[in-house]
Amino acid sequence: MLKTIKHRSPMVVDLAENILLHTAIAQENHAALRSGFAGYQPNPRWNVTKFRAWKTGRQLREALKHGEMIVRSTDCMLVSVKDQGNSSDEEVRSTQWINFSLQKQLLAAS
Repeated sequence: MLKTIKHRSPMVVDLAENILLHTAIAQENHAALRSGFAGYQPNPRWNVTKFRAWKTGRQLREALKHGEMIVRSTDCMLVSVKDQGNSSDEEVRSTQWINFSLQKQLLAAS
């Protein structure tokens, strides 16, 4: 039989220390999402949905790195710059600190 797709309401996921994200990705795939965001390689035994979650995490990390997304200083939520509207200097500084923090974590993991 075919599996039915369940539409889930968005929930908050802790991507990294002080970085939160609203997502509709199923809870069983959150570890893969975090793994992609942290820069780890995908697990070859993952199913398609876990791999997609990993790829989404990787894309989020790249968007944050390139300034397409920022981490709001008020609630540590990862949001698109387009959705945010006017970004204040404090939020830009916060994003720069997060990028430094991510680089530091990646170097420690290597």
